[in-house]
Amino acid sequence: MSSIVYLDDEVALTKIFELYFEDSHHEIKTFTNEVEAINYCNKMPPDILFIDYRLETMKGDIVAEQLPDSIYKVLVTGDIKVATNFKFDLILNKPFKWAEIANAVKGLSQKNNYRF
Repeated sequence: MSSIVYLDDEVALTKIFELYFEDSHHEIKTFTNEVEAINYCNKMPPDILFIDYRLETMKGDIVAEQLPDSIYKVLVTGDIKVATNFKFDLILNKPFKWAEIANAVKGLSQKNNYRF
């Protein structure tokens, strides 16, 4: 079982994310507020963080820089050309297919031979 956080300012996407993983063995937490997500991830670092690039008050790379290195960080963006110096573990383009999210979880879980 893995712990996964999804941060996006689109409430509908956070709800769909929760529903998609509802019957999985993963622990899912979603946020629409960057500060709440940063505080949570610093107190209880998830295994994987999916983060939108254009958030309400910050960009996703600014949020990611404030979090522990141990978290796999996946940027989810509708911007084809994202200007960031931050090294994300994976970048997914919006609109994404849910199979891409599932494959990202599976792939990152196998990255260190760690089974979620």
